[in-house]
Amino acid sequence: MGWFFRAKRPAWVQDEERKFIEAANSLKTLHVTPEGGMRIDPEELRDQIIAGRELYKQFVKR
Repeated sequence: MGWFFRAKRPAWVQDEERKFIEAANSLKTLHVTPEGGMRIDPEELRDQIIAGRELYKQFVKR
């Protein structure tokens, strides 16, 4: 039955979506409200952004 529900999006789009979902699931303070809203601790988000900048700063030329 997998052929019936085959994704029609390109593989790179599916890969990006999978990476986003994995990143969101790794957040410790992510909470989903019953209405469907999301909350996250701003400190954790800030730490993630700073870590990402440090990880990829070799690719940015100033």
